[in-house]
Amino acid sequence: MISRLLLCLACTVVVAGAAHAAPTTQPLRRFALVIGSNNGGGERDKLRYAGHDATTMADVLQQIGGVAQADLSLLSEPAASDLDSAFDSLSARVRGERQKGERVELVVYYSGHSDDTGILLGGAHYDYDRLRERIRAVPADVRIAILDSCESGSFTRVKGGHKMPPFLRDSSNQVEGFAFLSSSSATEDAQESDRIGASFFTYYFISGLRGAADRNHDGKITLTEAYQYSYERTLGRTQNTTHGPQHPSYDMHLSGTGDVVITDLRSTESTLVLPAAMAGHITIVDKSGRVAIELTKDAGEPLSLALPDETYSVHVERAGKSFVATITIDHVGPITFDPDSLQPGSSETTLARGVHRHGDGDDDDDDDDDSHHHSPWYRDIEAGFGGGLRVEHPEQQTSFDALMTIGGTSRSVSGSPVVGIADTADLSLGLTLGGKTEFAYDMSLGVGPGVLVGDNLQLGATVGFGLSGITGGILGFAWKIPTEVFAVLELSPEIRPVAYFRQSYIFDNDMRQSGSKMTVWGADEAEAGAGLRFTGKLDGFIYASVREMENIRYWGIGLGAIL
Repeated sequence: MISRLLLCLACTVVVAGAAHAAPTTQPLRRFALVIGSNNGGGERDKLRYAGHDATTMADVLQQIGGVAQADLSLLSEPAASDLDSAFDSLSARVRGERQKGERVELVVYYSGHSDDTGILLGGAHYDYDRLRERIRAVPADVRIAILDSCESGSFTRVKGGHKMPPFLRDSSNQVEGFAFLSSSSATEDAQESDRIGASFFTYYFISGLRGAADRNHDGKITLTEAYQYSYERTLGRTQNTTHGPQHPSYDMHLSGTGDVVITDLRSTESTLVLPAAMAGHITIVDKSGRVAIELTKDAGEPLSLALPDETYSVHVERAGKSFVATITIDHVGPITFDPDSLQPGSSETTLARGVHRHGDGDDDDDDDDDSHHHSPWYRDIEAGFGGGLRVEHPEQQTSFDALMTIGGTSRSVSGSPVVGIADTADLSLGLTLGGKTEFAYDMSLGVGPGVLVGDNLQLGATVGFGLSGITGGILGFAWKIPTEVFAVLELSPEIRPVAYFRQSYIFDNDMRQSGSKMTVWGADEAEAGAGLRFTGKLDGFIYASVREMENIRYWGIGLGAIL
């Protein structure tokens, strides 16, 4: 999929400071200031994922980074004065905690626009010297700053530093010095990708912090492990982007025994364990459709991942084939993934969920389905209720008790976001039952615009042409122009709620004209419905409907499944 140029800073900078090493038994308190700013002001393009990167970092720091919710400040689109106020408040709180005898550590994270002299907050310039001074003015024992923005090499050129005690309380670590990590060189742009919904470096850095970087399987993610993992993955995934490869860099001056621990997987109540024999390119997607962790695993050792309690889709690619399964993390302790639960994937369960632009060039996901010469960000969302059985009951007394039909209506939205093409096709054949038995038929085709809103919502509106009727004088034959609007919400790659409203204009049959009170704009017949469309092991649907023809209302339920 395509990666886009982040017109701002892409770097991760770690600055640790302490005048003297503190005893590891001293009480420890961690504070975090997390900033996300999509708006760089002026003519700069508005970023899409800086805010999301900041929120994700805040989640990781709270879940496995030792930061309590009360000690976390999350700023979204702040002004320069807001940032100064946040630093003032932090300084006061940290000073108070140190007076109580507690050891204090500070984490500052920024994701947004920048240039070679400073970060950009809604058009206001906050230079690096000022940012460093504000961080150093907070009287913490250890200070860690993480910046994700462009031209980050300009920030990491700054030399100096102080002794750095271990990030987590671990008496086996005795480290001094400082480390600067940058997600790109001084002459490179940092890039963000619609495919992953984040900037590359932060995306892989966070995946590493959740466990993907735990190379020695000790449950602790060190600075070196997180950097090596994000370096390799960022460089590998940006090799074929239009903006060229992105080279993370570093300037480390650390001495002592051990390494700086960034996150501790042992601090979470539950973990997802990928068994030793499992191998391949693994992508774990949460219920909102966001990629939580992406990694490549070799067989030989199990791998533990720290994830919040939730239901996830696990996608595995190996030997050119795709597989998918669902797992729920819902209890304390390790939860081992069962590879036997994997089922062959389909085009409907691909992970190409981003919104991309034509002309942005090729991306890192060369193995995504690019058949039929579509661009890599092309999507085809199927969400119809076709190929099933529907039974309808007339609300008023008629010459029959039920109308049973097979077939149904297919719906889809296809194209490249944001605007695509929507189409509908209806083919239903059936019989009236319970009394008078007659033949029912309904056929139509429709086409119109489709809109892909964000990652999970698709809308369609179609106008078509068709015919319908029920023999035996129950519903006379008529030509019609059906119009329909429908919405598809992707709760996960396997579940899609669908809702629709259709109304038809009838020709050559006076009896069927003005036959519904549900219609608007002078239409003659109407139908509404809602249901769920499933993909994966069970490909099917279930829905309920109500329609009105010749002033008779029919309540129906339909279902279908293909094993």
